[in-house]
This record gives sequence, C-alpha cells and structure tokens, in this order.
Amino acid sequence: MNAVFSMIILIAVIGLIIFLLSRRENTRRSQYGPAGLSEFRTDLPLDDCFDRLDQHSEDDVFAYECRRENDGGFLLHLTLHQPTKQPLDTLYTLRLDPGRQTVVTLIFIREAFGYQEPLFPPAMLDEFLLQKLEAHRTK
Repeated sequence: MNAVFSMIILIAVIGLIIFLLSRRENTRRSQYGPAGLSEFRTDLPLDDCFDRLDQHSEDDVFAYECRRENDGGFLLHLTLHQPTKQPLDTLYTLRLDPGRQTVVTLIFIREAFGYQEPLFPPAMLDEFLLQKLEAHRTK
C-alpha cells in the first residue's frame, strides 16, 4: 500500500514540475522582445510582402528560408555564415496580418544549438525586416 501511495505522489510531483516548466516557457514566448514576440509594421500590402520574401539577394543581411507550414503559418529560418565559425541559425514563426498597415509578427522558437535566447542582436533583425519589407519595429 505504501508503494502505491509513493508512486502516486511521485507522479503528481513530476506532473506539477512539467506543468510549471511549460507555463514558464509559454510566458517567456509571449513577452515582447528578442526572446519572445517581436512586432513590426509596414505600409506594403500583404502580397508585396510575400513577393519580397521570395526574392533573395546577395545584399540580404541573413541567408534565409521562409516556408509555409501545414497550419497556414510560416517558418522563418535565418542563417548567418561566419568565415571561421559555425553558422548561426535562428528559427522564428512568422505571421503577416493585413490591414491599413501589414503587421509582421515574429515569435522566437530556438537557436540551432538549443539556446533559449537569439544570438543575433535585435538591431540585425530590425535591419533585415527594414531591408526586405520596409518594416519598423513597434514592440
């Protein structure tokens, strides 16, 4: 009887720990800033934003891939190749919302090596979105 009771308590404690850790991660991702949610606005219409993201150039700040996911969202994979180091990779969820101004929302997912914070400075991300979409950070 004591073994069963101990197992129930152990499972409950493990469940509580998992719940608290996932809640902490969700809170981190919902905060504004480089490690959470970043919002930009542009005067370009939605179709022009898609067209510009499809056009790659040698002058782009990052090498990138923007692909549509099954749920209708987009996955933005930014890569910066450094001459003597491992390339830096960052993964974002990209959402474009039409309106008077197109709202570009980026939600940080992860770095290539599992870091919970992006390695790219926010200024580089701002420069990339200004260059590609003429978008300015609002949050």
